[in-house]
Amino acid sequence: MEQNKTGKYIKYAIGEIILVIIGILIALSLNKKAEQKQAEAKVDTIFEDVLKELENDINQSTNLISYYRIKDSLASLVLNTELTYEDYANENSSELWSVATKKSPYNTSNKAYNLLMGNIDVIPDKYNEAVSILDRLHTIVKPQIDEYNDIVWELVKKNFDDFEENHAWYKLPDYKKSKEAIDYRLNNYKYKNKVRRYRVEAFSHRVHIGQYRFYSIKAYKQIAAILNKPIDSLSFIIDYKGLEKYSGDFVNKLITQSKINISLEEDRLKLKRKGIKDDVLLGLSSEQIFFIGNPKNAYYHFNENIETGIITLTEYKGHEAITYTKID
Repeated sequence: MEQNKTGKYIKYAIGEIILVIIGILIALSLNKKAEQKQAEAKVDTIFEDVLKELENDINQSTNLISYYRIKDSLASLVLNTELTYEDYANENSSELWSVATKKSPYNTSNKAYNLLMGNIDVIPDKYNEAVSILDRLHTIVKPQIDEYNDIVWELVKKNFDDFEENHAWYKLPDYKKSKEAIDYRLNNYKYKNKVRRYRVEAFSHRVHIGQYRFYSIKAYKQIAAILNKPIDSLSFIIDYKGLEKYSGDFVNKLITQSKINISLEEDRLKLKRKGIKDDVLLGLSSEQIFFIGNPKNAYYHFNENIETGIITLTEYKGHEAITYTKID
């Protein structure tokens, strides 16, 4: 102060304070970035677990949809054909016996999803679309599936209760060898009604499983792309671009006026026929080009003869199969 250097000292002190503040801000910024990076790493790990859950759910849906295709075929046989005593007495007829008495719940996973929702505030924006799809899966589609899990189970239980209360043959150790039990399945209208009701509810169950599968695969692709996870080896990932060869018109050789048109539109195939609403075909497996109609209760299989190059499309409805051949 005696040398009149007060101003210089004040400027020096202010400079020091500013440097300290800048250092603190830099430290806070670096710390925030580190915390953010750590949080994102945690979220990425959770999404990896979500992928595992989705893969498990998708594979389970493949099995269940294929299972329901068999059940639908058997139910169609019961309702629309003249089955015989021998059909039921056959030692390989166990599935025919259980057409209306077998439950097949679709138990989806949600542990990783719930953990993800617990960290919703730190999920990066890059996951927004995937999170939106997952929300739809777990808040809209899953409750519908859970409902039909219960509906099918209650229906199966009701059918067993009826057997137990009203049919003496049910007490037999091996009632499948009972003439009365077989006659009941062949001729009793109440049994046919049970099968019809089961078929209706099973179809609704299958439709919701198909919806869950569709959105699960969509979410899987989104998340896998962000995490740089390969998907080519997964059987449920179908390379739709490679299906261009299936686009075109297919005709039935016996009924030439029956024609189906297949067109490739982005990540799906569309089936069109005159006078009927367009149908979207959802792929089941890249190993077998098998599709389910949505929402129709039909299944479609493409096949290419390597030697002749002829491509066919087989449509399965109930126990019937109609084959169409692609025309140039």
